[in-house]
Amino acid sequence: MEKTNKKKFSIRKLVYNDKYLIVCSIIAAIIIWIITSMNLSPETTKQINVPVTIDFSGTLAEQLGIEYYGNKEITVEATISCKKYLAKDINENDLVATLQTSTVTSTGYLSVPITVTPSDAAAEFTIERYYPTSAQGYFDVAQNVSMPVDINFVNSNFTADGYVAGDTTFNQNSVILSGPKDYISNVKSVVADVTLENDLTESQIVNLEPKALDSNGNEVRYITITVPEGESSVVATIPILKVQLLKPSVSFVGGSDNAESILDVEYSVDSVQIGALESAALTTLNLGNISFADLNVGTNTFDFDANAINGITVLDGTSTITVTVTVPDDYSTKTISISRSDIKSELINYNVSVRGLSSNRITIIGDSEVLKDIDKSKISLSLAPANGEDVISEATTECRIAISVNVQGTCWVVGTYTANVNVTPKQ
Repeated sequence: MEKTNKKKFSIRKLVYNDKYLIVCSIIAAIIIWIITSMNLSPETTKQINVPVTIDFSGTLAEQLGIEYYGNKEITVEATISCKKYLAKDINENDLVATLQTSTVTSTGYLSVPITVTPSDAAAEFTIERYYPTSAQGYFDVAQNVSMPVDINFVNSNFTADGYVAGDTTFNQNSVILSGPKDYISNVKSVVADVTLENDLTESQIVNLEPKALDSNGNEVRYITITVPEGESSVVATIPILKVQLLKPSVSFVGGSDNAESILDVEYSVDSVQIGALESAALTTLNLGNISFADLNVGTNTFDFDANAINGITVLDGTSTITVTVTVPDDYSTKTISISRSDIKSELINYNVSVRGLSSNRITIIGDSEVLKDIDKSKISLSLAPANGEDVISEATTECRIAISVNVQGTCWVVGTYTANVNVTPKQ
């Protein structure tokens, strides 16, 4: 077999190899240049804007409830010194600027020192100077109060002819004012200025920007206004109402459907000037309900508060409207005795035991000829939830007695009757 000749590595050959020496020389020169540049690089300065952190954690001010009121977007311009090759990589994240809240031990206008330090203790730069070195502001105990919002219409005549503005409603009845205690005490009202277009005929919905004002109408400093209950803003609804002249009317309940043909109804005023939404399409001014249970033979009077009628604004100053209802003289009354056993509970899931009645007699009014044929057999009595309740349950102790008269002709029961009951679940 033939032997393979292997080449042996020789440093001597490399030393005398010109190409190898050239490459090694270049690499060595680069390394020496880098080391020399880093060690001998000139110093330079750089200006960096650093935001100031305001933190009261662990301070006496925090224990006293003191907060800072003023410009919280404070920045300082710090001048640092470092090697030139490092300057471009140093930024605001390498510095920490802090308001020295630990020095705040009282309220009032104070000048509080600012400190600026490297964020890393091993930082390769020094802080030469910074400005400002302190921050002035007002320090006081924080307070929250709730106040309603008022509207100031910048242009008061914004409705078209024949229309008026109704009472403004808000999505929130009040707002929360937060700020220093001494300044909160100077707030006398919360007002939002509103400017609307002219000649309006439709209601307006406006997002408000309320301001806290003192007794002279000047805006109070350092006050923050927020909306409670998770709302994002205060919204006002300004109804635009059409002016109308309407006749008053009432609705009769709990009796005959043709009440107007039976009863004589008179009103203390012939008409009332009101403002109402045009979309409501009102033809009369309904004052409310009159129950047949409140009508006796002869003259009955009922007073209605005109200003309490929903959906309208009274414009002519009418405050009370009296309605006189006269039951004809040919109507009479009849009294019928009742007992606890006459009352039917008509409940599926409960047993009801009637313990007592508000009255053992009921009074019926009707045409004299009709009343002749009415006795207990013509009357049905059942239990119904008392006023303000939805259903009869185990918690019920009092029920209303619902009474119906099963005869042809017009008649009704006068008065309200109740029963004391004991309600238990059926087994």
